[in-house]
Amino acid sequence: MQAIDYFQSIKNKRLEELSLDELAYVHLNGSEFNEIKDAYLDSSLPLVINEIRHAKYQRYSQNFLPVAAAFTVLDQLGFCYSRKDIPAYSHANASSIKKSLYYFCNFQENDQDTKTIYALRNSFLHTASILSKAENNNQPSHRFVFDRSALDLIKYPRVAWDGNFYNLKSEMTTFVNPEMFVEMAEEAVHKACNYLYNDNLIVTCKSGEAEFFYRFLKSRAK
Repeated sequence: MQAIDYFQSIKNKRLEELSLDELAYVHLNGSEFNEIKDAYLDSSLPLVINEIRHAKYQRYSQNFLPVAAAFTVLDQLGFCYSRKDIPAYSHANASSIKKSLYYFCNFQENDQDTKTIYALRNSFLHTASILSKAENNNQPSHRFVFDRSALDLIKYPRVAWDGNFYNLKSEMTTFVNPEMFVEMAEEAVHKACNYLYNDNLIVTCKSGEAEFFYRFLKSRAK
């Protein structure tokens, strides 16, 4: 089904009649609102993305806020979406962000870049220091610095930091281009939506349509 097919399908249905695929269309298509038979449905994704676009051009919000919000986008995508045309992520209980990077950002499963991006996410979540010290032997440690001029999303140091603060030196810095990261998250939404239209998107939610709606959508009476 293409966008016009979903548009025509949902406008004659009540909320409780919508399938998971139709709810996914509402979630992903980027519209300000979506009309169904008895209500208007709003998705959280366009709201987050619009706030990213606003914040990233403001002097006092262009560093932390867009990147933090981009992680929210990836978290939503990986929570409920996968693809039919590639093997399923081997660890069913893996982080939604890791799954999103695999399904919609062309990362390999739990590769070095995936572990690095996840370490960046942890550094935001726990201390907002953009420094991540590994807790297990199979995890990396990173001192991150944002570099908008970098040609690649991630630039690794020649000598990796071992997690010992007394050994940490400036040349052990891992550089991340925040603008590229934010653009990658926005593009992931477009990819997921296109996979839906091409019948290559798998939509899953443990408690079905009701959970999907309450997690990602809201309704307004006509």
